[in-house]
This record gives sequence, structure tokens and C-alpha cells, in this order.
Amino acid sequence: IPLNKHENTHHHQKDRGLSRSGVHHPAVNDDDDDGWVCLRDEEEHHKWIRHFDEPVGYRGDRNLTNSEPTGFLSLFLDAEFWSLITNETNRYAHQFLAREELKPNSRFHDWYDVTVSEMKAFMALHLCMGLVEKSEIEDYWDGFWPTYTPGFGKVMSRNRFEVILSFIHFVNNDERVERGLPGHDRLFKVRPIINMIIPRFSAIYGPHKELSLDEMTIAFKGRSTLNEASSGHVLQWSMYTGQNTHDDENIGATHLIVRQLLASYTGKGHEVYMDSYYTSPAIARELADNDTGMCGTVNCNRRGMSRGLKPAQLPLRRGDDPVVMRHDKLLACAFHDTKRLTLLSTIHGNLCTKKRIRTKENVTGFREIEKPVCVDSYNTFMGGVDTADQRMKTYLFPHRSRKWYSRIFNAVLSISVVNANIIYTRCNPGQQKTLKAFIQSIVTSLLEGYYKKEGKKGGRPSMQQDDRPDCIACSDHTRPKGRRQTQFRCSQCGVGLCAVPCNERYHTLKHNKQCHLDR
Repeated sequence: IPLNKHENTHHHQKDRGLSRSGVHHPAVNDDDDDGWVCLRDEEEHHKWIRHFDEPVGYRGDRNLTNSEPTGFLSLFLDAEFWSLITNETNRYAHQFLAREELKPNSRFHDWYDVTVSEMKAFMALHLCMGLVEKSEIEDYWDGFWPTYTPGFGKVMSRNRFEVILSFIHFVNNDERVERGLPGHDRLFKVRPIINMIIPRFSAIYGPHKELSLDEMTIAFKGRSTLNEASSGHVLQWSMYTGQNTHDDENIGATHLIVRQLLASYTGKGHEVYMDSYYTSPAIARELADNDTGMCGTVNCNRRGMSRGLKPAQLPLRRGDDPVVMRHDKLLACAFHDTKRLTLLSTIHGNLCTKKRIRTKENVTGFREIEKPVCVDSYNTFMGGVDTADQRMKTYLFPHRSRKWYSRIFNAVLSISVVNANIIYTRCNPGQQKTLKAFIQSIVTSLLEGYYKKEGKKGGRPSMQQDDRPDCIACSDHTRPKGRRQTQFRCSQCGVGLCAVPCNERYHTLKHNKQCHLDR
């Protein structure tokens, strides 16, 4: 809902220092509070931020009209990507086999170089495992009838899949810089993937005005993402590795993360929503100076926050009016409904809007509250990262790996699929596909042109059909079904003979010709 609609429809003239019960809040002292002033009269929302007029939606060079889902995925995973992982996987396999002494029964003895076509088939099965979740990788090839999935075995053998999974690589290990030396990169193992794919998320898609910034959880800590608030499209991605080489030591790690993720979007009139892990008066002022609005929950102990909003100084209970303070472009709001929260905003005033929410406390099942517009906007637009996180994990590769870089790659692959689905939906409003159907179409396309390489069969070797001679004693071409082939030859005569009884008849009888049909 546009913020202006809130302001023009539901605003109320109330004394912000008085609760509905008629009991005054503890007085907020405006003096000696670093410039923060308590707002007791209604204030209109500040219109300082520039008008947002950036292009929204797909902005790539390719015409994607009526394109298949795999065409949208190729915006991120193009021929360069497939060539990279194919070449580096083969390189790492050769490095490993040259370095390690294999056990006699090791499956690595059967390694042969993977091709781009086979790598696509491998990734197709990789995506399928997110659609059909089983506890172990081996279970996809298990023949137990209630859970049998024959499609996996028709595409690739279990051993071949697991060997490729063991060797899959994205960089030449010989180029690694040891820890402690200049140029060392903790994300070296996945750096080519990050540098190749992540910039494409924002290059080919223009977001709406509202953005959200938050952590996106995977089995690896320290990853932050910037998303479009409405769709959940991931625009930027950053992983904190503990390295801080910034000249200004007073700027914290979260401040640098926000600055890094929003570098391409400042000065364009965007509004970014974030939680208390990132929000601070310092980053709010920096964004405001660059024509970027901000709204987010904030910790009252942050440097630069008003001391009068701390719970010890300002006790609130459910039903009390919100307390709002301003310092230049910064607006801080303390509000208590189900729990207490404090927000910091540069794009809102102290207006409130009536909301009807569910409750178990009365017979109607609903109750009305007056919620600050900044809180309502935060609840509306902060869900972008949660939406992306939920969609990404729905069909994420479900099996854990000891290799940390494999977990990061799986997440980047899943984000690419979700982003491709969002762009597909925007470009084809009349041809909607669920994420599941979208992935199924991608799997089908990745398998086109691939044929499974048949492995060696066990058991005794057999003669080829064309090398089997006709038995000279019992084969008769003149009669229907009279021809008879054999896999044996006489070591002295060199003619084809059945072991029994033709061998004995041929060498002992003058008239030895007898069709096998007459026996």
C-alpha cells in the first residue's frame, strides 16, 4: 500500500505523550539528548527524498518473448558458466588422481573427463533431488519398489554421479594464495562463481522503489542479501569473512555491508528496509545524504540514538500511544503492541493508521489498534528476504556436504533458479508457472541431447552376434528357422560346431548333416 494513502486516509490528531487510558507516559526530556526532540503534534511526512523514476523489471539485451524457462536461467548460467565448471572439474580430477594413491576397489579408477552435455545432465539430477527429497543420495538409485525412482538411473549411474559430485570444482587449486600472504582470499574456492553470477542479478533486473536487506540463512554463517521487497528477487549478495581493510576503524562491519550492498542503488530514490542488525543512525544519515530512504528496527543502545527511548527511561505497555522523536531527517519511534520495538526512519512522520488484527481476547476475534505508519510499512516491505529465503529452500539440494564451498554453490544455484522464475513471471504475465513446474521444464531442457554412456557389464565376456558361426552340422538355411549359430569352433578344423552332439557327429559320421529341427 503506498505510504501516501496511509497518510491521507487514517491520520489522527492526538497528543503523542498521552496514553488512551489517560495516563501520561514518563516525560521524555528534550534537553541534553544530542538534538533529539519529542514530537507532540502531528507531523507530515518529509518529502526530501528524490522522486523514484528508475526502469523496473527485465532490462537485458536479449528478447525473451515466448522463451522457455531454460532461456531465463541462461541469463545467469550461460555457456561461460558451463565451460568453467566442466574444465575445472576435469582439472581437479587429474590433479587428485596424480597426487593420490587409490585403493584397488576405488570408484575413482573409472574416471573419465566430463563433457558440457554430461555436466548439464548432472545439474539436472542435482535439481531433481530438490523436487524428490530422500534421506541419502544412494536412495535415488535404490530399487525398493515403494520409493523407486527409475529416472535417475536412466540418466546416469549412481557411481558416475557421486564421482562427479566428489570432483566438482570451480577454480584451479594451483592458483591458491596461502593464508597470511598478500592476496589470500577465504572464498577462493567459489570466487569465480561469485564474480560471474552475483553481478548478473542486478545487471539484468531493475527493482521497484522498496528494497529489503537482511540475512539469508544457509548451512554457512555470515551471508547478507539485498532484495526487491515485493518479489524477493535477490539483487546483491555479500558474505562476511572477518576481513576489514577499511581505513576508518570507527565504521563497523555491518555499516560496510550496507554500504557495499547498496552501492549501485544510492542516489536513485530507493527506500531500504532492514532489521536491527544493520540499522544505526550513522548509516541512516549516510543513506539520506545520498538520496536513499531507510526504515528499520533499531537497538536503543546504538551510538547516536536518543537516551529517552530506552526502556529504563520510557516504560511502555500494550495500548499506550507510540512515542516519536526527531533529529533532523531521523525519526525514532517506540511502540508496544504484542511486544516493544523501536524503529528508526528517514522517510516517515509520526502518523498512525488504524489496523484490524486477529485476537483471542474478545468474541469477534478481532481488535483495532492504531499502528504508526513506519511500523506498518516495515511489516509490509521487510518480507522480501524471507520470501526469497523460503522459495530458495523449497527445492534446494537437500543433502549436506562436508565441503563448505559446495554449500555456497548450491545456494547460488538455487537463487539463480528463483530469480529466473521471477523474471519469467514478469515477462510472461499470461503464462504463469509455479516454481516446481519451472524447475521441471529446466530439467527437461538440460537433458536434451544427452545420452547415457553404458558402463561395462559384469560376468563372463560373450562373443558378438556377428562373430558367431553357423553350426556346419545342424544349421539349415533352406528351412524356416533352420539356421543355428554357435559360439564354438573346432580347434583343428576351424568350423563352427555345437558342443553336443554336432562335434561328435561331424568327426565320426560320413553323413553327419542333420538339421536341429529334426532331433
